[in-house]
Amino acid sequence: MASSGSITTNEVEGRSLTLSWTLSSQSIENNTSTIAWTLKGSGSASGWVMSGAFKAVINGVTVYTSEPRIELRATTTVATGTTTIAHSSDGTKSFSLSCEAGIYTYAVSATASGTHTLNTIPRASSISMSAGTLGTASTIKITRASSSFTHTITYKFGSSTGTITTKTTGTSVSWTPALTLANQIPNATSGTATLTCTTYNGSTSVGTTTISVKLSVPASVIPTITSLTATRVDGTVPSTWGIYVQTKSKATLSINGASGVYGSTISSYSIAGGGFTGSAASMTTGFLNASGTITFTATVTDSRGRTSKAATVSISVVDYSAPSFSSYLSQRCNSVGTLSGEGTYVKATVRYSYSSCSGNNTVTRATYYRKTGTTTWTNASTSFSSDTAFTFGGGNISTESTYEIRYTLTDSFTTIAIIDTVSTASVVMDFKSGGNGVAIGKVSETDNCFEVSDKWDIKVYGMLLSTFIESLMTGGIPLATCSTASATVDKVAVCAGFKLETGSAVLVKFTTYNTATSPTLNVNSTGAKPMVSSGTTAITTYQWRANQIVLCVYDGTSWQVVDKGTATTTYYGLTKLSSSTSSTSTTLAATASAVKAAYDRNSWDSITLTNALGLSYGGTGATTAAAARTNLGIKVVQLYTGALTTGSTTFNYGSYNFYIIVGQPTSSSARCAVVIPKSVITTSAVSYQFADESNYYSFNISYSGTTATLAYKGRSGSGQILKVYGVN
Repeated sequence: MASSGSITTNEVEGRSLTLSWTLSSQSIENNTSTIAWTLKGSGSASGWVMSGAFKAVINGVTVYTSEPRIELRATTTVATGTTTIAHSSDGTKSFSLSCEAGIYTYAVSATASGTHTLNTIPRASSISMSAGTLGTASTIKITRASSSFTHTITYKFGSSTGTITTKTTGTSVSWTPALTLANQIPNATSGTATLTCTTYNGSTSVGTTTISVKLSVPASVIPTITSLTATRVDGTVPSTWGIYVQTKSKATLSINGASGVYGSTISSYSIAGGGFTGSAASMTTGFLNASGTITFTATVTDSRGRTSKAATVSISVVDYSAPSFSSYLSQRCNSVGTLSGEGTYVKATVRYSYSSCSGNNTVTRATYYRKTGTTTWTNASTSFSSDTAFTFGGGNISTESTYEIRYTLTDSFTTIAIIDTVSTASVVMDFKSGGNGVAIGKVSETDNCFEVSDKWDIKVYGMLLSTFIESLMTGGIPLATCSTASATVDKVAVCAGFKLETGSAVLVKFTTYNTATSPTLNVNSTGAKPMVSSGTTAITTYQWRANQIVLCVYDGTSWQVVDKGTATTTYYGLTKLSSSTSSTSTTLAATASAVKAAYDRNSWDSITLTNALGLSYGGTGATTAAAARTNLGIKVVQLYTGALTTGSTTFNYGSYNFYIIVGQPTSSSARCAVVIPKSVITTSAVSYQFADESNYYSFNISYSGTTATLAYKGRSGSGQILKVYGVN
């Protein structure tokens, strides 16, 4: 940069020409510089030399020319003047200058040229700002091009615009972007603002600069919920109760006043509580399975992905369970309730419970009786209280018969019943009339039967029959222990109190596994007997593990080892696992890892099939392509052929999965094809087109019911549709 400069031509006869300039002024408003120039003689000669054809050019403009010849001395001023030069938009400027003259000769004999740079004129200032948050103050820094400049800063955010400051003289500005700007980004948590700084010199704008700044919606800006309310769904609960009842009531939960903020909309809902969840603004639970206080929580999420604070509502659910009996006793008695084996009344005591449901629920009690073996119940017309004895029967309970007694409880929701039995009159022994039945402790009721009262027992072998039966049930199969080494053939077992007979069974706990071929078993030194799995098939190796208990039954010759038969391709049984992927065994089973290894093997070279692979195995069931298409149901049907230049044609819409339209942009063009899936055809006409570099043919396609319609729309020449195919 410079404020002055000069250029000088070559010397001729000791004389030269110099073009010099100085900066007179600069205009910031106009972005121009004005310079003063002088064209003057120079050189080493002391005298003069006749010269002419003077010319001076500055910034491409000829500022002086002269034809007459003059006496040119070193002090001769040929010409002076001023010129104004426009700068570039950034305030910089380099300009060219040249001069020439015919010194001593008429022709141009001296020339000079050069390029000089003017001082830069201050232009637009720059600004900067870090990412900001809506509703929070940020600082905009101004880097001034000149201390005399002022600056106006504006913003654009979405469709919203505004002025931040007007002709400020400062080097920084505080700006708080309004929260309302969030309305411009309803589906995002941040957006980009454009800030524009206009630089003024006085009242004149000297330029603008722009920057982009990220503005974020503060985390506090979230959707809101006015409330979450619960409405009782009574179901079978009487509405007059006004309460929630466990397993009988439901609740409808509703989110009220859900709203986005600053332009956002609600995109999803969430309600949870009591083991129930919902994703709508309203949800009705199933039957409430818990009692006590149940709290439901709701939130909403808006289009920015922001989630509201939770809204809650609590309901109180009273406990409910069906009525139940805990004990009951029914006995014969007389009319005043005194127990008597000959009584014709029944004295009963029943203990029960039910849910009061905060005093709203009641229970109705009823008693019924009938002779055993009959179908009709008699209502005793007698209610009862829990754990309080009562009498019924009215003298109608015959001593000759057993009676079934039914007690019922009925509350607002459920009826339950239990049945007890009252035996005949108590006697030591009774023979049924006709002599075909006998009973002990009761009256005989059944022909050809020996009956014993449920209040009597029988002793056998010095024990009550019930005790004796229990001892038989718990006696079990004796347990023997065998600690013989795995490889030893003769397995020796010890068992207390064992006797070897055909049909004898013993459980043997082997402390080691077996590796011996054709092992034998000797229990309590009763002799080594072969161990077989079926018939005479010897037990093989590894048929039990260490410390495994094995059931063995003696068949008179061998020990039959229960459930130890080996699996074959014919019979079920035990099998051993193998991890081999090349085994040919018919008795070993592949492990999961072997199956996976075979499945995952990636070294397949080729597969040769004797017969076609069936559809059920993933094949086509065919050996030719044509047959495969037939088997797979793939076919192409010609639906139209001709030259459709105007008008329309129809075909079946429901029978094909897609259509192939063949046509030409012109009658002499190459043929084109358009494939249109059935799924994209609608009831409204949609346009398609054949086209080349110069011509087109357009058509519409739509459907109604089971009919598709293809109709000419327009063309630029002689285009046409030739064929239509349907592919299923």
